[in-house]
Amino acid sequence: MDKNKNNRVLVISPADSFFTMPHVRAFEVLGFECKTFDNRSSYFYSSPILRKLMRVFPRLRIIRKITLDQMNNNLISQVGEYKPFLVFSVKADNIYPETVTEIKKMGVVTACFYIDLMDHWPVISKLAPVYDHFFNQCNLVISRLKSELGLNNCFYMAHSTEPMPENKLLREKKYNTSFIGTHNNQLYPNREKYLNSIGGLGLHIWGTDGWLSTSLKDCFHGRSYGDQRFEIYSNSKIVIDINWDIMPAEGLSNRPFEACGAGALFMTDYVREDIKRVYEEGKEVVLFKNENELREKIEYYLKHDDERRNIALAGYRRTVADHTYMNRVKQLLDTIKNPEKYLR
Repeated sequence: MDKNKNNRVLVISPADSFFTMPHVRAFEVLGFECKTFDNRSSYFYSSPILRKLMRVFPRLRIIRKITLDQMNNNLISQVGEYKPFLVFSVKADNIYPETVTEIKKMGVVTACFYIDLMDHWPVISKLAPVYDHFFNQCNLVISRLKSELGLNNCFYMAHSTEPMPENKLLREKKYNTSFIGTHNNQLYPNREKYLNSIGGLGLHIWGTDGWLSTSLKDCFHGRSYGDQRFEIYSNSKIVIDINWDIMPAEGLSNRPFEACGAGALFMTDYVREDIKRVYEEGKEVVLFKNENELREKIEYYLKHDDERRNIALAGYRRTVADHTYMNRVKQLLDTIKNPEKYLR
């Protein structure tokens, strides 16, 4: 980093978000000075009682408006005081477009990694035009922004992880198979059906309390909090993912990268096209088409330890090489310098 250049970055992301500190650490390793702005620190966000009251008494929603106005004004003030060269927001759907415009007027570069998919299109379509650089993990979102809104500031960027050191990967695992995720039959109609097919194969589930009302309740361990998911992944022979497919989506969540980065064999459905772009099917991850194939493959890889370990290790090494937060921050910075290189 050239000491004569402004190397300050302001990261907008909640203090308790999975995504905040990994991005900060990556920027800092690259020589940047980082400061964070918590866009969800107010009482409105921390009080479930207040949010319930607002649903019952609509007039109370003025509290939300006042809170958001104050937060956006505070952000503008902090940018003015800190004078970063870059303001980078992770989703930050409560930052007004007008706020981003004011920040740009200060000569600050603005970038957003919006981590939701087409189901958030109304918000995406409002935020994407105002940022200098807008990133999303789904090519369908990027294509729609270009075709419908005529934008050329939108770029594909996948999720990532902070992999465990290879010498700390666990050879002996506590769990045969693990799954972390919400129980919601409307949003995820296949989850319960698929997991029922492997309930007797050493399945362990973490997620929302909806699992308690299913036949899989004896496999359920409650919610996982914070970095506990990495401990679960690292102690799992196989980590399963079952995606929603209620609308078109190609992009991946952070789960494939985090599971592979913790040394587990990652197994997922064929729903998201990107899995075959970022990992090699059958060599770095394993895919399944239905509950019968899921059960067959779980049984096979639990019986064939060496094959399972080899695929898990290949997935881990691919993650270390291509899918770290450092990779993504470098991509972001290079996009700012050379946007034409990443336009598709």
